Amino acid sequence: MKPEIIKDDKTAVVVGCEGFVGEHLLALLNQHHSYINVKAISQKKIKMGLSKVDYYVASIPSIEFKQWKANDLFICYDASFFNSGGKYKIAESEYKYIPKMILKAFRSGMGQVILLSSKGTSSDALFHISRARGLIEEVVINMGFWSTHVFKPSILLGESINQKWGQGIADRIGGKIDQYTGGWLKKNKPIEAEVVAKAMLHVAQRLVAGNHTYSSEWLQDFAVSPEINSVSKTKK
Repeated sequence: MKPEIIKDDKTAVVVGCEGFVGEHLLALLNQHHSYINVKAISQKKIKMGLSKVDYYVASIPSIEFKQWKANDLFICYDASFFNSGGKYKIAESEYKYIPKMILKAFRSGMGQVILLSSKGTSSDALFHISRARGLIEEVVINMGFWSTHVFKPSILLGESINQKWGQGIADRIGGKIDQYTGGWLKKNKPIEAEVVAKAMLHVAQRLVAGNHTYSSEWLQDFAVSPEINSVSKTKK
């Protein structure tokens, strides 16, 4: 029997919260009225001083969920967790424990998973990292959660002023180029980590069953939609 999905008084668990998307997501969850508690699990100690957030340090094999009656699992492993030399690099020997971690979440009674993946990932991808992330997608989708949401952005941007300034120029030029390329730039344009975090939180409130995938193009549309502003205005 699948767990009952609720709208309010939820507990969220965030893994990979030390990454760009995870940091933004913790801040957003902390101010969102639907959540009364957030469990932040990271490989190294972090502290953001958020009132609803409890912080835990754990390796992937040692992560457990059964001690909490949590509702939503946000998996925020971005490229910096997988790429060689990445700031938060996960040892390849631990990749195999991510599916086991997802199984633990399912067995604990969590009903919804929101996964950060990447454009071009699949279980039969040519490159090892894309293949590993594609396998994680398949595990999430096939596990049997009441609802799953998989995000596949192109390149993630941080929050530097130079990036924002450059983004404005790129938007003006890109609009012209897209007229002649069938929207190729829009589908592959880098996107800010904060936008992805807001999108992940937004879809988690939809309460829709089944498997849902969000492309980089969908994220670009969300970034300029009215919905993105409502995500930031949810504090009680």
